Amino acid sequence: MQEYEPIILVVDDTEDNLDLLEFALKRKPVKMLRAASGRECLVIAEQQHPDIILLDIQMPEMDGFETLKRLRANPATIKIPVVFLTAQRKDAESIAAGLALGAEQYLTKPIDTDELLVRTKMLIQLKRAEAELEQTKSDFMAMLVHDLRSPLIGVKSVIELLQDSGKGSVLNDDSFELLNSAHSSAKKLLELISDFLDLSKYEAGTMTFDRSPVPVRRFVDPVLSQMDIQFKQRNVKLTSNLPAQLPDVFADAAKTEQVVMNLLSNALKFTKSGGSIEVTAVPISLELITADGPRPKNFVRVDIIDNGVGIAADELPTLFERYKQASSAKIIKQKGTGLGLVICRRIVEAQGGKVTAESDPGKRTTFSFTLPAAE
Repeated sequence: MQEYEPIILVVDDTEDNLDLLEFALKRKPVKMLRAASGRECLVIAEQQHPDIILLDIQMPEMDGFETLKRLRANPATIKIPVVFLTAQRKDAESIAAGLALGAEQYLTKPIDTDELLVRTKMLIQLKRAEAELEQTKSDFMAMLVHDLRSPLIGVKSVIELLQDSGKGSVLNDDSFELLNSAHSSAKKLLELISDFLDLSKYEAGTMTFDRSPVPVRRFVDPVLSQMDIQFKQRNVKLTSNLPAQLPDVFADAAKTEQVVMNLLSNALKFTKSGGSIEVTAVPISLELITADGPRPKNFVRVDIIDNGVGIAADELPTLFERYKQASSAKIIKQKGTGLGLVICRRIVEAQGGKVTAESDPGKRTTFSFTLPAAE
Protein backbone atom coordinates (compact mmCIF):
# COMPACT_ATOMS: atom_id res chain seq x y z
CA MET A 1 0.00 0.00 0.00
CA GLN A 2 1.47 3.36 -1.07
CA GLU A 3 2.17 5.75 1.79
CA TYR A 4 0.13 8.94 1.77
CA GLU A 5 2.15 11.94 0.62
CA PRO A 6 1.23 14.99 2.71
CA ILE A 7 0.64 18.30 0.94
CA ILE A 8 2.73 21.14 2.36
CA LEU A 9 2.05 24.75 1.40
CA VAL A 10 5.19 26.85 1.90
CA VAL A 11 4.70 30.62 2.07
CA ASP A 12 7.76 32.83 1.66
CA ASP A 13 8.27 36.07 -0.27
CA THR A 14 11.85 35.06 -1.19
CA GLU A 15 11.93 32.85 -4.28
CA ASP A 16 15.39 31.49 -3.39
CA ASN A 17 14.06 30.14 -0.09
CA LEU A 18 11.19 28.40 -1.91
CA ASP A 19 13.58 26.95 -4.50
CA LEU A 20 15.97 25.62 -1.85
CA LEU A 21 13.20 23.96 0.14
CA GLU A 22 11.61 22.49 -2.98
CA PHE A 23 14.99 21.03 -4.02
CA ALA A 24 15.55 19.59 -0.52
CA LEU A 25 12.11 17.95 -0.52
CA LYS A 26 12.41 16.41 -3.99
CA ARG A 27 13.41 13.00 -2.65
CA LYS A 28 11.01 13.11 0.28
CA PRO A 29 7.49 11.56 0.28
CA VAL A 30 5.75 14.93 0.21
CA LYS A 31 4.02 17.25 -2.26
CA MET A 32 5.01 20.90 -1.97
CA LEU A 33 2.90 23.90 -2.99
CA ARG A 34 4.40 27.38 -3.23
CA ALA A 35 3.04 30.81 -2.33
CA ALA A 36 5.07 34.00 -2.61
CA SER A 37 2.75 36.16 -0.50
CA GLY A 38 0.10 36.05 2.18
CA ARG A 39 -2.61 36.84 -0.37
CA GLU A 40 -1.55 33.95 -2.59
CA CYS A 41 -1.49 31.67 0.46
CA LEU A 42 -5.13 32.47 1.28
CA VAL A 43 -6.26 31.54 -2.23
CA ILE A 44 -4.21 28.33 -2.52
CA ALA A 45 -5.16 27.19 0.99
CA GLU A 46 -8.88 27.52 0.24
CA GLN A 47 -8.60 25.78 -3.14
CA GLN A 48 -6.08 23.01 -2.39
CA HIS A 49 -6.67 22.28 1.34
CA PRO A 50 -3.03 21.42 2.21
CA ASP A 51 -2.26 19.21 5.20
CA ILE A 52 0.01 21.85 6.68
CA ILE A 53 1.08 25.43 5.97
CA LEU A 54 4.64 26.66 6.56
CA LEU A 55 4.24 30.40 6.96
CA ASP A 56 7.04 32.95 6.96
CA ILE A 57 6.50 35.73 9.49
CA GLN A 58 8.35 38.59 7.78
CA MET A 59 6.62 39.38 4.46
CA PRO A 60 5.67 42.69 2.80
CA GLU A 61 2.06 43.86 2.37
CA MET A 62 0.57 41.05 4.47
CA ASP A 63 2.84 39.50 7.11
CA GLY A 64 2.51 36.03 8.60
CA PHE A 65 0.43 37.21 11.55
CA GLU A 66 -2.21 38.88 9.38
CA THR A 67 -2.24 35.89 7.02
CA LEU A 68 -2.85 33.54 9.94
CA LYS A 69 -5.69 35.73 11.24
CA ARG A 70 -7.42 35.50 7.87
CA LEU A 71 -6.83 31.75 7.61
CA ARG A 72 -8.49 31.31 10.99
CA ALA A 73 -11.40 33.58 10.02
CA ASN A 74 -12.26 31.47 6.96
CA PRO A 75 -14.34 28.31 7.69
CA ALA A 76 -12.62 26.58 4.75
CA THR A 77 -9.12 27.03 6.20
CA ILE A 78 -9.70 27.41 9.93
CA LYS A 79 -8.53 23.87 10.78
CA ILE A 80 -5.40 23.69 8.59
CA PRO A 81 -2.34 23.39 10.88
CA VAL A 82 0.07 26.32 10.53
CA VAL A 83 3.77 26.26 11.40
CA PHE A 84 5.53 29.62 11.55
CA LEU A 85 8.98 30.05 10.00
CA THR A 86 11.35 32.34 11.88
CA ALA A 87 14.93 33.29 11.04
CA GLN A 88 16.01 33.56 14.66
CA ARG A 89 15.69 30.81 17.24
CA LYS A 90 15.57 33.42 20.00
CA ASP A 91 12.78 35.47 18.44
CA ALA A 92 10.59 34.67 21.44
CA GLU A 93 8.23 37.60 20.96
CA SER A 94 7.26 36.57 17.41
CA ILE A 95 6.94 32.92 18.43
CA ALA A 96 4.64 33.78 21.34
CA ALA A 97 2.52 36.07 19.15
CA GLY A 98 2.16 33.35 16.52
CA LEU A 99 1.16 30.67 18.99
CA ALA A 100 -1.38 33.05 20.55
CA LEU A 101 -2.98 33.53 17.12
CA GLY A 102 -3.38 29.79 16.63
CA ALA A 103 -0.16 28.55 15.03
CA GLU A 104 0.58 24.97 16.06
CA GLN A 105 4.40 25.14 16.05
CA TYR A 106 7.37 27.04 14.67
CA LEU A 107 10.53 26.14 12.75
CA THR A 108 13.75 28.12 12.42
CA LYS A 109 15.53 28.74 9.13
CA PRO A 110 17.34 27.00 7.50
CA ILE A 111 14.76 24.23 7.72
CA ASP A 112 15.84 20.70 8.58
CA THR A 113 13.73 18.63 6.13
CA ASP A 114 13.80 15.52 8.32
CA GLU A 115 12.49 17.53 11.27
CA LEU A 116 9.88 19.07 8.98
CA LEU A 117 8.60 15.65 7.88
CA VAL A 118 8.44 14.36 11.46
CA ARG A 119 6.46 17.39 12.59
CA THR A 120 4.21 17.19 9.53
CA LYS A 121 3.36 13.54 10.22
CA MET A 122 2.65 14.36 13.87
CA LEU A 123 0.32 17.22 12.93
CA ILE A 124 -1.48 15.09 10.32
CA GLN A 125 -1.99 12.32 12.87
CA LEU A 126 -3.33 14.86 15.34
CA LYS A 127 -5.62 16.33 12.68
CA ARG A 128 -6.98 12.86 11.84
CA ALA A 129 -7.49 12.04 15.52
CA GLU A 130 -9.43 15.29 15.98
CA ALA A 131 -11.57 14.48 12.92
CA GLU A 132 -12.31 11.00 14.28
CA LEU A 133 -13.19 12.51 17.65
CA GLU A 134 -15.54 15.00 15.98
CA GLN A 135 -17.21 12.18 14.05
CA THR A 136 -17.58 10.11 17.22
CA LYS A 137 -19.10 13.10 19.01
CA SER A 138 -21.45 13.72 16.09
CA ASP A 139 -22.56 10.07 16.00
CA PHE A 140 -23.10 10.08 19.77
CA MET A 141 -25.14 13.29 19.60
CA ALA A 142 -27.29 11.87 16.80
CA MET A 143 -27.96 8.73 18.84
CA LEU A 144 -28.64 10.72 22.01
CA VAL A 145 -30.97 13.11 20.21
CA HIS A 146 -32.93 10.23 18.67
CA ASP A 147 -33.24 8.43 22.02
CA LEU A 148 -34.44 11.61 23.75
CA ARG A 149 -36.65 12.98 20.99
CA SER A 150 -38.90 9.92 20.56
CA PRO A 151 -40.16 9.71 24.17
CA LEU A 152 -40.48 13.50 24.38
CA ILE A 153 -42.66 13.58 21.28
CA GLY A 154 -44.82 10.93 22.96
CA VAL A 155 -45.08 12.97 26.16
CA LYS A 156 -45.96 16.12 24.20
CA SER A 157 -48.64 14.25 22.24
CA VAL A 158 -50.22 12.89 25.43
CA ILE A 159 -50.29 16.38 26.94
CA GLU A 160 -51.97 17.76 23.81
CA LEU A 161 -54.52 14.93 23.96
CA LEU A 162 -55.30 15.78 27.59
CA GLN A 163 -55.62 19.46 26.70
CA ASP A 164 -58.12 18.69 23.93
CA SER A 165 -60.14 16.11 25.83
CA GLY A 166 -60.27 18.17 29.01
CA LYS A 167 -61.79 21.25 27.46
CA GLY A 168 -65.21 22.12 28.74
CA SER A 169 -65.72 20.20 31.97
CA VAL A 170 -63.19 17.51 32.88
CA LEU A 171 -60.30 19.77 33.97
CA ASN A 172 -60.41 22.94 36.04
CA ASP A 173 -58.38 26.08 35.35
CA ASP A 174 -55.48 25.03 37.61
CA SER A 175 -55.18 21.69 35.82
CA PHE A 176 -55.16 23.41 32.44
CA GLU A 177 -52.43 25.76 33.65
CA LEU A 178 -50.29 22.79 34.70
CA LEU A 179 -50.86 21.09 31.35
CA ASN A 180 -49.93 24.26 29.47
CA SER A 181 -46.74 24.57 31.51
CA ALA A 182 -45.85 20.92 30.84
CA HIS A 183 -46.55 21.36 27.13
CA SER A 184 -44.34 24.47 26.99
CA SER A 185 -41.49 22.63 28.76
CA ALA A 186 -41.73 19.65 26.41
CA LYS A 187 -41.70 21.96 23.40
CA LYS A 188 -38.59 23.80 24.66
CA LEU A 189 -36.79 20.51 25.29
CA LEU A 190 -37.53 19.36 21.75
CA GLU A 191 -36.18 22.66 20.40
CA LEU A 192 -33.04 22.27 22.51
CA ILE A 193 -32.50 18.71 21.27
CA SER A 194 -32.96 19.79 17.67
CA ASP A 195 -30.48 22.66 18.13
CA PHE A 196 -27.94 20.29 19.69
CA LEU A 197 -28.20 17.94 16.72
CA ASP A 198 -27.89 20.72 14.15
CA LEU A 199 -24.92 22.31 15.89
CA SER A 200 -23.08 18.99 16.24
CA LYS A 201 -23.49 18.41 12.49
CA TYR A 202 -22.18 21.85 11.60
CA GLU A 203 -19.18 21.51 13.91
CA ALA A 204 -18.37 18.03 12.61
CA GLY A 205 -18.66 19.23 9.02
CA THR A 206 -21.34 16.65 8.19
CA MET A 207 -24.12 19.11 7.39
CA THR A 208 -24.75 19.28 3.64
CA PHE A 209 -25.87 22.38 1.74
CA ASP A 210 -27.97 22.51 -1.41
CA ARG A 211 -26.95 25.93 -2.76
CA SER A 212 -28.35 27.56 -5.85
CA PRO A 213 -29.28 31.08 -7.04
CA VAL A 214 -32.36 32.10 -5.05
CA PRO A 215 -34.22 35.40 -4.51
CA VAL A 216 -34.08 36.77 -0.97
CA ARG A 217 -37.87 36.59 -0.74
CA ARG A 218 -37.63 32.80 -1.09
CA PHE A 219 -36.27 32.48 2.45
CA VAL A 220 -37.80 35.62 4.02
CA ASP A 221 -41.49 35.57 3.02
CA PRO A 222 -42.28 32.02 4.30
CA VAL A 223 -40.85 32.92 7.72
CA LEU A 224 -42.90 36.12 7.89
CA SER A 225 -46.07 34.12 7.16
CA GLN A 226 -45.22 31.47 9.76
CA MET A 227 -44.49 34.02 12.48
CA ASP A 228 -47.38 36.39 11.76
CA ILE A 229 -49.58 34.99 14.55
CA GLN A 230 -46.75 35.17 17.11
CA PHE A 231 -46.16 38.84 16.32
CA LYS A 232 -49.87 39.65 16.59
CA GLN A 233 -50.11 37.83 19.92
CA ARG A 234 -47.19 39.89 21.25
CA ASN A 235 -48.61 43.11 19.71
CA VAL A 236 -45.38 43.71 17.79
CA LYS A 237 -45.52 45.18 14.29
CA LEU A 238 -43.59 43.19 11.66
CA THR A 239 -42.76 44.83 8.33
CA SER A 240 -40.75 43.75 5.31
CA ASN A 241 -39.06 46.34 3.08
CA LEU A 242 -37.24 44.29 0.47
CA PRO A 243 -36.29 46.24 -2.68
CA ALA A 244 -37.99 45.12 -5.87
CA GLN A 245 -34.66 45.01 -7.73
CA LEU A 246 -32.48 42.85 -5.50
CA PRO A 247 -29.85 40.40 -6.78
CA ASP A 248 -30.38 36.70 -6.15
CA VAL A 249 -28.01 35.09 -3.66
CA PHE A 250 -26.16 31.79 -3.92
CA ALA A 251 -27.52 29.95 -0.90
CA ASP A 252 -29.40 27.01 0.56
CA ALA A 253 -32.91 28.48 0.85
CA ALA A 254 -34.16 26.03 3.50
CA LYS A 255 -31.19 26.51 5.83
CA THR A 256 -31.21 30.27 5.32
CA GLU A 257 -34.88 30.25 6.33
CA GLN A 258 -33.68 28.88 9.67
CA VAL A 259 -31.33 31.87 10.00
CA VAL A 260 -34.17 34.33 9.39
CA MET A 261 -36.45 32.40 11.76
CA ASN A 262 -33.84 32.39 14.56
CA LEU A 263 -33.00 36.08 14.15
CA LEU A 264 -36.66 37.14 14.05
CA SER A 265 -37.45 34.97 17.09
CA ASN A 266 -34.54 36.57 18.91
CA ALA A 267 -35.71 40.08 17.96
CA LEU A 268 -39.27 39.30 19.05
CA LYS A 269 -37.99 38.03 22.39
CA PHE A 270 -36.35 41.40 23.12
CA THR A 271 -39.15 43.63 21.80
CA LYS A 272 -41.93 44.77 24.12
CA SER A 273 -45.62 45.05 23.27
CA GLY A 274 -46.21 47.97 20.91
CA GLY A 275 -42.74 47.70 19.42
CA SER A 276 -41.75 47.02 15.84
CA ILE A 277 -39.39 44.82 13.83
CA GLU A 278 -38.34 45.47 10.24
CA VAL A 279 -36.68 43.17 7.68
CA THR A 280 -34.68 44.91 4.97
CA ALA A 281 -32.02 43.93 2.44
CA VAL A 282 -29.47 45.80 0.36
CA PRO A 283 -26.86 44.83 -2.25
CA ILE A 284 -23.29 45.60 -1.14
CA SER A 285 -19.75 45.14 -2.43
CA LEU A 286 -17.02 43.80 -0.14
CA GLU A 287 -13.30 43.55 -0.76
CA LEU A 288 -11.94 40.00 -0.82
CA ILE A 289 -8.31 38.95 -0.89
CA THR A 290 -7.16 37.06 -4.01
CA ALA A 291 -3.78 36.05 -5.40
CA ASP A 292 -3.87 39.18 -7.58
CA GLY A 293 -4.69 41.46 -4.68
CA PRO A 294 -7.96 42.85 -3.27
CA ARG A 295 -10.97 42.29 -5.50
CA PRO A 296 -14.56 43.48 -4.97
CA LYS A 297 -17.25 40.82 -4.63
CA ASN A 298 -20.99 41.38 -4.61
CA PHE A 299 -23.08 40.35 -1.62
CA VAL A 300 -26.59 40.93 -0.32
CA ARG A 301 -26.95 42.04 3.30
CA VAL A 302 -30.17 41.19 5.13
CA ASP A 303 -30.95 43.35 8.19
CA ILE A 304 -33.40 42.57 11.00
CA ILE A 305 -34.00 45.75 13.00
CA ASP A 306 -35.96 46.03 16.24
CA ASN A 307 -36.65 48.82 18.74
CA GLY A 308 -36.49 46.53 21.77
CA VAL A 309 -34.51 46.70 25.00
CA GLY A 310 -31.17 46.29 23.24
CA ILE A 311 -27.88 44.59 24.08
CA ALA A 312 -24.95 46.00 26.05
CA ALA A 313 -21.87 46.83 23.95
CA ASP A 314 -19.56 44.55 25.94
CA GLU A 315 -21.85 41.56 25.27
CA LEU A 316 -21.99 41.93 21.46
CA PRO A 317 -18.64 40.17 20.73
CA THR A 318 -19.74 36.96 22.51
CA LEU A 319 -23.35 36.77 21.29
CA PHE A 320 -22.54 34.15 18.65
CA GLU A 321 -20.82 31.78 21.08
CA ARG A 322 -22.37 28.70 22.68
CA TYR A 323 -24.83 29.31 25.53
CA LYS A 324 -24.20 33.07 25.56
CA GLN A 325 -27.29 35.17 26.17
CA ALA A 326 -27.60 38.91 26.64
CA SER A 327 -28.19 40.04 30.22
CA SER A 328 -31.28 41.91 29.01
CA ALA A 329 -32.92 38.48 28.54
CA LYS A 330 -33.22 38.33 32.34
CA ILE A 331 -34.97 41.69 32.41
CA ILE A 332 -37.66 40.61 29.97
CA LYS A 333 -37.76 37.09 31.49
CA GLN A 334 -37.15 35.36 28.18
CA LYS A 335 -34.93 32.31 27.93
CA GLY A 336 -33.67 30.41 24.91
CA THR A 337 -31.36 27.48 24.27
CA GLY A 338 -28.31 29.69 23.84
CA LEU A 339 -27.61 27.89 20.56
CA GLY A 340 -29.82 29.70 18.04
CA LEU A 341 -27.35 32.48 17.21
CA VAL A 342 -24.45 30.01 17.08
CA ILE A 343 -26.35 27.98 14.49
CA CYS A 344 -27.06 31.16 12.51
CA ARG A 345 -23.35 31.93 12.41
CA ARG A 346 -22.48 28.39 11.28
CA ILE A 347 -25.06 28.42 8.48
CA VAL A 348 -24.07 31.86 7.18
CA GLU A 349 -20.30 31.32 7.37
CA ALA A 350 -20.58 27.92 5.67
CA GLN A 351 -22.15 29.76 2.72
CA GLY A 352 -19.40 32.37 2.49
CA GLY A 353 -21.16 35.11 4.46
CA LYS A 354 -20.92 36.77 7.83
CA VAL A 355 -23.39 37.55 10.62
CA THR A 356 -23.04 40.62 12.85
CA ALA A 357 -24.93 42.55 15.51
CA GLU A 358 -24.97 46.16 16.67
CA SER A 359 -27.14 47.79 19.29
CA ASP A 360 -28.04 51.10 20.86
CA PRO A 361 -29.68 49.87 24.12
CA GLY A 362 -33.24 51.04 24.53
CA LYS A 363 -33.44 52.37 20.97
CA ARG A 364 -32.41 50.03 18.20
CA THR A 365 -30.75 46.64 17.59
CA THR A 366 -29.74 45.32 14.19
CA PHE A 367 -28.77 41.76 13.34
CA SER A 368 -27.32 41.44 9.84
CA PHE A 369 -26.06 38.63 7.67
CA THR A 370 -24.46 38.64 4.24
CA LEU A 371 -24.61 36.07 1.45
CA PRO A 372 -22.73 36.05 -1.87
CA ALA A 373 -24.73 37.40 -4.78
CA ALA A 374 -25.38 34.83 -7.50
CA GLU A 375 -23.03 35.32 -10.45
